Amino acid sequence: MSTTKDSITECTCNVCQSVRLRIDQIFCVLDIYGWMLDFYVVDFYREKLWDKLPKSWKLALQDIPPDEFGLWLSRECSCTRILPLSLLALRKVIDNLQLNRNDENLNNFLQCEKSMIIKTKCKDVTSLYLLDNKQQLGDLDSASSQFIKLFRKHVKKKKRHEIEQMAQMCVYYAQKSECKSIVDVGAGLGHLARILTYQYGLHVACIEQDELLSKKARLYDEELLMSMRKHEPNFSPLKLEHISVKLETSNHAKVKVTQHLHKIFTNIYNVNTECLKYGIIGLHPCGDLASILLNLYSLTKEARFMCIVGCCYMKMTLESNNENKQKGYPLSSYLSFKNHKLSYNALEVACHAIEKHCDKLKNNNYADLIVHAYRAVLENILTERNLLPSHSQLKNVKVTRDMTFKQYCFLATRHLQSELQPKDTDLEGTEIEHYLSYWLQIVIFSSLRILLAPLVETLVLLDRFLYLSERNLNPIIRPVFNAKLSPRNLVLISVKNREEI
Repeated sequence: MSTTKDSITECTCNVCQSVRLRIDQIFCVLDIYGWMLDFYVVDFYREKLWDKLPKSWKLALQDIPPDEFGLWLSRECSCTRILPLSLLALRKVIDNLQLNRNDENLNNFLQCEKSMIIKTKCKDVTSLYLLDNKQQLGDLDSASSQFIKLFRKHVKKKKRHEIEQMAQMCVYYAQKSECKSIVDVGAGLGHLARILTYQYGLHVACIEQDELLSKKARLYDEELLMSMRKHEPNFSPLKLEHISVKLETSNHAKVKVTQHLHKIFTNIYNVNTECLKYGIIGLHPCGDLASILLNLYSLTKEARFMCIVGCCYMKMTLESNNENKQKGYPLSSYLSFKNHKLSYNALEVACHAIEKHCDKLKNNNYADLIVHAYRAVLENILTERNLLPSHSQLKNVKVTRDMTFKQYCFLATRHLQSELQPKDTDLEGTEIEHYLSYWLQIVIFSSLRILLAPLVETLVLLDRFLYLSERNLNPIIRPVFNAKLSPRNLVLISVKNREEI
């Protein structure tokens, strides 16, 4: 171990050294190609973005069929045409540097070598963690299939997949860290918390900023209990507690939340405060909330493990002069010292689903991608006619195959005052037809940006990885969800060693 200038411990294990090297290599790539991320696609015409691409790329990609490019982008086959070596090399480098998003290999994860955690196959956790409560769902074998259906009520396919996989992972690490309690932050409607409580018997306190969501979650709790008791009248699970509070970064706010949690686990679950241990979990904490959870976990002795899956990276605070404002990126001493920057645009692209994007191209189901071309042409019209400032907020419109450009413009600007809306004559003519003829180039340019997106997400997650490593908190990153169902599928995990508690 070595110590940096700001007294943060820097891990010298092979994994953490390779993480720092990977970060530097990613920024070398972004120094060359990151400009594509930093531009808005709506500026395609005004900034002449197609002309900024290397000449060899333009020649090769200007008329490439979308399905062929989608297959190449998804690494499913080689292109029938000769692609520039620089483009082939870029894709290969991205493959080597990005975090692996394949959830099928159970041994596919990144783990600090200091960690004393046994390497685990979380999907092997099939036995239920009942905590001596014989009334939990796990003992009700005859009714289990019916109960599983009840758990899935109000839950869409994507969310169902996430909460079932996340629950198994949380249960495993609760066992490893000898925790019977969980703090679910950003719990929303409580779907994950209900599985952890009613199926696995854990004490769960849900923290949700939105009081309306908490209120609805309580209604769902009661609805589920009533339905379960129709099948098993004696079913008596642990109580699920919902707290409506906004997590903030000030020391006073953290102390207040910690005290509140102590009261809940002591008064409701009869946990001895001196023996209180819990895990902090977050299924898609938005923006800065992820960094707040990391900070809370690192400073709270009762917090024994953590599992979070981030989202909405563009909502993170990148610069802050307010000491009470939690910065979302960078968090680690290494990246702060390097002063590597990421733009809002780059972070927004990192939230896109590359797998779904490739599927649309491969299956020639890219009608809704043409919205980028329509929006770019409309942007040109609005700014050239001095109707609106650049990048003004317009209505989101889902483009279908039979939707005309005029129809799109009407729907996108219908909320504006009539004098700010483009006239029919603005939407016609050879110039407009010329702009619209570039729809394929815009789709390809958007695809190149999404090709780079995994590198940006990798940077954000590796920054969080190093933040935990620098505090000797044993970080692990692993893909848990199916990336096609859930694009943000990489889970950041940490379990504190006993001597650190």
